[in-house]
Amino acid sequence: MSRRSLESRPRWTPTFDRISEDKRERVLECAKKAFARHGYAGANVNQMAREAGISVGSLYQYFRTKENLFLTLIEESHGTLTGVIDEIFSRVPGFFDRVEALLRAAVEWSRKDPDLLNLYIACTTEELAPLAAKLSGRIESVAAERYRQMVAEAKKRGEVDEGVSEAAAAFCLDNLFLIVQFSFGSAYYRERLGLFLGSHAVDDAEVVIRGVMDFIRRALLHR
Repeated sequence: MSRRSLESRPRWTPTFDRISEDKRERVLECAKKAFARHGYAGANVNQMAREAGISVGSLYQYFRTKENLFLTLIEESHGTLTGVIDEIFSRVPGFFDRVEALLRAAVEWSRKDPDLLNLYIACTTEELAPLAAKLSGRIESVAAERYRQMVAEAKKRGEVDEGVSEAAAAFCLDNLFLIVQFSFGSAYYRERLGLFLGSHAVDDAEVVIRGVMDFIRRALLHR
């Protein structure tokens, strides 16, 4: 986790800011693996501390509660998401090229860090609804606003049918990005992917990306 992202959220104590970057990364990585393996309720704080090479007392000096530690990890994932979206928007000009770049980034990120992805999936369940409700409202609104803007600009350029609802299109695109991401980072969603597209698709992201892009073009292209 970067120093900038750490300073932007108040869920840890000043003590956590004062330890080395390497130590912060180790603490968060061990916590992430524990939550991903055992779920929020089953993750053991004592075990996290042992794996990070610190005492449980030190861990509670960094994060007063298990909840704050979990939410810090979730918020970091959204910070990463925002950075990826911004980079793609600055680098890729065309609407459909941007959509494809976002799909590829979803696949890449899910494969690179499946543990973090599974934490996010856990936050979408009813079990963790009280925790999810405590996340900042800006988290989901960042992607929503970017995608609405992307559709609106594409309509002006004539890339997308002018009758398309910007809000509905942004909602559908965001959900497509999510399901593609889940399908390459979660065992459950990989099984679903195989049921719908065939077992070969589980190991072939190109098949999935081509299929989803064809669907999006047919849905949004100017008629």
